[in-house]
Amino acid sequence: MIVSTVAGRIRVRSNRLKSAKIAQSVEARVKQLAGVNEVRINGAAASMVVHFDQRAADIEWLEDQIEAICRPQPQAKPRNGSRLSKQFNRATKVGMMSTLATSLVYIALGKKKPHAQFGIAFVAFAGLHMAKHARQLLR
Repeated sequence: MIVSTVAGRIRVRSNRLKSAKIAQSVEARVKQLAGVNEVRINGAAASMVVHFDQRAADIEWLEDQIEAICRPQPQAKPRNGSRLSKQFNRATKVGMMSTLATSLVYIALGKKKPHAQFGIAFVAFAGLHMAKHARQLLR
């Protein structure tokens, strides 16, 4: 993040500064820090130069603040769906496991017809489960 610090100037590099929207936000927040006189961002170079008054700001504090501002903020985790969606997901998983186990028991007993019927049921549950998760599966 911080590439160099000399008297009255801090140079920062961050790929986040390539985004104009993020760069504007970072610039506005850094300008509000105590002792900061000027902020120049070069989005193409993903760099920022901060000019500050050494008498008005502690260099280490200012570096820490700038790094915190430039660091990516953790994103809120998206909700995995409604309660009904979770229940559906659980039901398809239970359905797959129970029909697969039953199908295997019937084949071990030598009963082909029930084995095939429970195999078809397993494929149906697997299809429902995959349809629900198609967006993640087909990325």
